[in-house]
Amino acid sequence: MTYYPLEKLHQLYDGYQRAFRVQGLELLLIQDQQRTYLIENRCPHMDAPLTYASIRDGVIRCPMHGIEFNLDSGQGRAPGCLQPLKSYTPVYEGNTIGIVI
Repeated sequence: MTYYPLEKLHQLYDGYQRAFRVQGLELLLIQDQQRTYLIENRCPHMDAPLTYASIRDGVIRCPMHGIEFNLDSGQGRAPGCLQPLKSYTPVYEGNTIGIVI
């Protein structure tokens, strides 16, 4: 397993949102309400990228169809919502945050 750094910690702030591609994975690194999230950069509804999704109060809203997902649980906030968001555990190493694959 290898560590892939994504961002330096001093670059993170509430409202931070940036897409990354690592070893074929499309990832989205987010910071909201002083919490950092690393999710797959796609909406499970129709595979739309979430790069420009709006994020507020721990909820991410797909820019394509407006479906909202809870960032903590990944669950959709619509009746009969499909699969949850796929999330990854961010790893901290030195002054960086990244992913281990």
